[in-house]
Amino acid sequence: MRFLPLLLLGGCIAGMGYSTMDQVTNAAREYNNDVRWGRFDQAAKHVPTDGRQRFVDRHSSLEDDFEMADFELVNIEVDKKKQTATARVEYTWSLKTRGIIEKTTTKQKWEKHDMDWVVATEERVKGAPLVFFEEPKPGTSVASEQPAKQPSGPSKTDK
Repeated sequence: MRFLPLLLLGGCIAGMGYSTMDQVTNAAREYNNDVRWGRFDQAAKHVPTDGRQRFVDRHSSLEDDFEMADFELVNIEVDKKKQTATARVEYTWSLKTRGIIEKTTTKQKWEKHDMDWVVATEERVKGAPLVFFEEPKPGTSVASEQPAKQPSGPSKTDK
């Protein structure tokens, strides 16, 4: 009798499954949080096995100069039938040697491998380029966040 409540509680917990959206959101938050804090080995758990070492090497190459200020998981769309998801992430970062705050928006494509969600690709869609992210294929436009150019001379209205 004493164990009956534990058995019931255990059955309830085991029966409570996370939705697909919850699973992807949790994986995306873990991954991006680990990248933000420089825990590349932990973030690599959300990268397909064959690309993990490349991921760690690529991110570690800028470890001393790169500083992630923040990230925002803006949007996630899930295709339950294909077991894929697309996340839009906005990063705020800087390189210590430059001291300029940059913003980059990426599109992460997630896939379910066995029981885990992994980032299949991450491509820059807007903002400053950074070696971590794949660049769009030629012919695809990327919205740049370059400051507006100042006029070089007096305009007709200045006369």
